[in-house]
Amino acid sequence: MNIGPGTIIRGYRVERVLGAGGMGTVYLAKHPELPRWDALKVLSPQFSRDTEYRARFEREANLAAALDHPNIVSIYNRGEDNGQLWIAMQYVNGIDAAAAAERDPRSITPWRALHIVTEVGRGLDHAHRRGLLHRDVKPANFLLSMGDNGEERVLLTDFGVAKSTEDTNELTQAGGFVATIAYASPEQLSGHRLDHRADIYSLACSFFRLLTGQNPYPGTQPAVVMMGHLSEPPPRITAVDPTLPTAVDDVLAVAMAKDPADRFDTCHEFTTALKSALEYGVSGLSMQTLPHERSTTLAAAASTEPSTSAKPGGRKRALIIGGVAATVIALAAGVGIWATQDGSTAFATQNPMAIARSQNPAFKDKSIVIVDVSGQSGNKAEMDVQLKPGSQSKFLEDLGFAYSPNYLRKGDEPNPRPIPSDFNSQYDALKPITTGYVLAVRSDTDASGGGLVNLPVNLAASQATVIVLDDPAAVTAIRQWSNNSEQILLDKLLPILRKSVK
Repeated sequence: MNIGPGTIIRGYRVERVLGAGGMGTVYLAKHPELPRWDALKVLSPQFSRDTEYRARFEREANLAAALDHPNIVSIYNRGEDNGQLWIAMQYVNGIDAAAAAERDPRSITPWRALHIVTEVGRGLDHAHRRGLLHRDVKPANFLLSMGDNGEERVLLTDFGVAKSTEDTNELTQAGGFVATIAYASPEQLSGHRLDHRADIYSLACSFFRLLTGQNPYPGTQPAVVMMGHLSEPPPRITAVDPTLPTAVDDVLAVAMAKDPADRFDTCHEFTTALKSALEYGVSGLSMQTLPHERSTTLAAAASTEPSTSAKPGGRKRALIIGGVAATVIALAAGVGIWATQDGSTAFATQNPMAIARSQNPAFKDKSIVIVDVSGQSGNKAEMDVQLKPGSQSKFLEDLGFAYSPNYLRKGDEPNPRPIPSDFNSQYDALKPITTGYVLAVRSDTDASGGGLVNLPVNLAASQATVIVLDDPAAVTAIRQWSNNSEQILLDKLLPILRKSVK
């Protein structure tokens, strides 16, 4: 069956190809009756002809169609046309996470990667509670689009190859091995019975790939990759990106444990631990017990290396019982705790900015300046530059940066300083930036995902390294400084700086 623009499949009119893979091809198609576009997946002939697969397809498509969750692509209909099985699904106008990372690797900051896997994890937990596994969790199945509120929306797709947790057999013959090997759990590769923790393993592998740009077990030969999943210890993500907190290694070691019993029980447990590791540099996984009064960041940071005597499952229990909550409380109170030489406990007050500065020595004395970009994109954009002294420059200096001396406030001039919109004026205004870093705070029409696309040419051509901040909450925190701005920027800007500043 040759399918192209204009082909009619059970009333759906095909417009164009959206994507293709081993299981089939996905088309953009006009709904037969409703004024909307759907994604129509037509399965490859070898699957459609296999009797066993057809029976399973009908059963599992029915299960998947019953899923109703904002982070899962909805399945509307299924059927057969000219001997080929098809599924009609919700059309998401956007890009998948694998393509987004390939197009602009710098746009996948730690916090964006966390956001993506957290949203996917919510959808997976919903499916798992209803007895359905995905079995092919990978960035190419994470669809990204812009929501009505201006925030990135994440949906998990391709539940068409899902299976019930009650079905203990893998696809055979024509079905073959479904999961992508780079993200497959050891039990998938060895043919053992699967449960929901196989999807959690794949979600952890996906986070590793999004943030580092490489697979957890890289290799050009499938056998080499498979042996990594089956026998090598979980990789340390800090070996690829040393700017990440070492606590992230501990979280991934649990999520990617060889034995499913040693992994997290839900995606929510995994992403909660991951958020704590990224935000506070401590996951709580290594804590065996928790003090009644408080547990704090510095105490846990001293024990983030995995214990040789404790299994990962024991570490995860400590977290779920209360490690993250205790860490958050302690940080909010600004209390540090550590062990003295005689084994007693000492306390000291240390504010979040001091902790952030001490944990990021790479910031020390690096030149930086903030340039605000708004309105239209490209050379039509409106630009301002933040001056010193000011709350914004003080925030960066408190982290250890040296704010550019070329942008000092003169008298009672407004801060930020407007930059005229003509090319020559922009060039003159930005010419003093010859080294260090420029923090480009973007809300222009092309601002998206931390990317550099369509920045004003004089800014993009700067001799300094341009770091983009376009998270709406963080942009507002800088432009409209308030009592909450510092904490918002520690949450959203600090991970970007940590990844970008060398």
